[in-house]
Amino acid sequence: MRSTLALARVVSAEMAAVGLNVIDPIIEERNRRPIRNGNIKDRSRQLVDFDLSILRTCNGVLMDMSIPNRNYIGCTCELTYAYLWKIPVAVHVGPADYSRLWLHYHAHAVCLRREDAISALVRLLRNDN
Repeated sequence: MRSTLALARVVSAEMAAVGLNVIDPIIEERNRRPIRNGNIKDRSRQLVDFDLSILRTCNGVLMDMSIPNRNYIGCTCELTYAYLWKIPVAVHVGPADYSRLWLHYHAHAVCLRREDAISALVRLLRNDN
């Protein structure tokens, strides 16, 4: 978890350097009162509804899907919602995942380097205005 938070700080700084603000659902999640009782379906619904409400407020998304052999169910679902809601998404992937056709279909940009994904997102947002 510590390395994830450190990476989040690095990415936030990189985004700030190009004039973008990061909205991190994990940080926002800490400010929300979780369901303490209830079954997994209730807890899941609250979490997903909360994350999607945050996604709806975004002008664009930088998505990191770069870890090899990782199952990105949540990212994939958020990518689909963003596509349907016409929110531009730039995805940073590893070489093994670059040729995924469904990813290229739903994302506005698929990049092998995070720096390139950030640059692509900036271009996408500037072209949207």
